[in-house]
Amino acid sequence: MELTGDRPILFFGHEAVIKDRIDQDLFQRNECNDTVYKPLDRDDFLDELKSKVDKALAWANDENFEQGLEEVNPEEFIPMKLRAFFLYSNFPYDIYLAVTQKNYIRIINANKLYGHSTLSTYAKKGIKFLHIKKDDQLKYLEIETQKCLKAFPKMDVKNSDIYLLQLRTITIIHQYILALGVSENVQILMDAIVNSVSQTAKIKTTIHSVLADYPQLYEGISSKSLLTAYLAENLARKVGWDSDSTKNKLIAAAVLQDIALPEDSMSKINTLSEFKKHDFNEDELEKFINHPTVAANFANQFISYPDIDHLIENHHELSQRKGFPNRPSSSRFTQMIALFNTAQYVAGEIDGQKFDHALFSLIHKSITKDYTSAIFREMQKYLKDILKAQK
Repeated sequence: MELTGDRPILFFGHEAVIKDRIDQDLFQRNECNDTVYKPLDRDDFLDELKSKVDKALAWANDENFEQGLEEVNPEEFIPMKLRAFFLYSNFPYDIYLAVTQKNYIRIINANKLYGHSTLSTYAKKGIKFLHIKKDDQLKYLEIETQKCLKAFPKMDVKNSDIYLLQLRTITIIHQYILALGVSENVQILMDAIVNSVSQTAKIKTTIHSVLADYPQLYEGISSKSLLTAYLAENLARKVGWDSDSTKNKLIAAAVLQDIALPEDSMSKINTLSEFKKHDFNEDELEKFINHPTVAANFANQFISYPDIDHLIENHHELSQRKGFPNRPSSSRFTQMIALFNTAQYVAGEIDGQKFDHALFSLIHKSITKDYTSAIFREMQKYLKDILKAQK
């Protein structure tokens, strides 16, 4: 409930048990919450069930949102990537679509259920951003921060929902930093996500066990960040690095690496030559080239994870000075840079994809072409070990 918001709940059980175990505040919070008392093998059961389910469905189907066009001051609104809204089924504030520079239309009302199909419709039309009011965004960030922090201690790392919580936390970190900088709340959230990924990786010790129930629907910057963290953790274990401090740095770097990318699809692009095959403008090209430097500047402010700015600034550098933004010589690459670059490369390739032998072969072929120096070839051997298809 903390993560997904209010919704009708129908409780089944003996009257005494329900009254004893169900908190009345929880029961009263939605007028469509109801109870069906046992025994269930009675003549009026189906009629009672239908009436109470219909009541809940009437609430859930109330999606006839007011869609009035409003003339607004754009400076009072903040854009949020459309992908971020896939992490929710309702949102605590009104969501707007920019029709013209000064005309916005409210497409989803606050606290109303919406389906992912609604968002997919806008995505297919090329919509990349939706808008909320700036004042609402600040309240949203504060509330979501507390929800995530409260949810981590309660969430079993074996539960597949842990990924949704981790993805949501990464999204909040990104939004918080871009809106307000590296605040105390951001530092606390970073510690929470690093600890959560670390603990999950100790239970799910192979990348295959991670991917088995990973929600590929949420493909994008946050998802690539999370997959990079798990891949880096796996590679570090394979290399033989036992230091939790080192692994935590890799996770934190993974979270921040693509924070400055203006668009989710860019997270899957690894080289400038590949970027130029896409239909992006000059401003987007400049932001893509500079995103490692911008992210590194943010990373430098995280005192608990020293030196991750160096990892992030080099995460798109390649052998033979073919990467960006600084193109250092191969002699400047450390084993840790090679590991992180390899992890983020593979994460971009598998994000949103079903991992199988064909994809494994494609990744192995492409990475051996792009990463050619000795230190990268050594890392590719470890990569092959952790990625090879399981029987």
